[in-house]
Amino acid sequence: MKTGLIGAMREEILLLKHDIENMKIDQLGSREFYSGTIGGKEVVMCLSGWGKVAAASTATSLINLYGVDQLVFIGLAGSMQPHLHIGDIVVADRLIQHDVDLSLLDGFQDVDPPFWKSFHFEVLPDAGKRALDAVKQFTVNLKEKKYPGISNTYQPQIYTGAIGTGDQFVASPEGKTRISERFPEVLCTEMEGAAIAQVAADYQLPCSVIRIISDKADENAHQAFAKFLFENISRISVEIARLMFV
Repeated sequence: MKTGLIGAMREEILLLKHDIENMKIDQLGSREFYSGTIGGKEVVMCLSGWGKVAAASTATSLINLYGVDQLVFIGLAGSMQPHLHIGDIVVADRLIQHDVDLSLLDGFQDVDPPFWKSFHFEVLPDAGKRALDAVKQFTVNLKEKKYPGISNTYQPQIYTGAIGTGDQFVASPEGKTRISERFPEVLCTEMEGAAIAQVAADYQLPCSVIRIISDKADENAHQAFAKFLFENISRISVEIARLMFV
């Protein structure tokens, strides 16, 4: 199985390129695609950039140009629930585009929606299990102190559930409320996952999304996000990504 591995930012996955054997680098448009093998398993890795359009473009290129069989996204997210704390890890079982609202079209009986009307995408069970197994093994390795670059005090909780995607960095109580009123089941919010899930659904491919909580999506989100980004994410996300290829 060939995996398309995506991160929105360099800090989220790019250190993993040092693990890629027989690596080939292709420049396509503004993006670099790193292809090769990790642990004997084929991988093509790419940075998408922020937002749904960037994520969908990257996923489509991975499928059409590289023939990947599954898509995996790893990165940061803002917590939407009080029990999710900075550093906790969420594995998606479904992805929701929270900024899409077609409810005003419900009264038009003659409108036949093209392709998708509901922008909720379920994660296929096997894909979700692979992601969850990798995250669980990561926490086992943490407890066994196998990562000297990660603080021994870091012991994240793991959650499985809905992840919300929209083209905005949520950083206020009002922004959180707008999302949670429509989608109370959403555990965290980010800017790429459900767009990748939609592309995967178009091509009937499995898709996994793993998110590490970097902030509370509140008025302090900017500072918390930046602190977690530069101090922690590279080591954590790369170790989780590496376990996807065990």
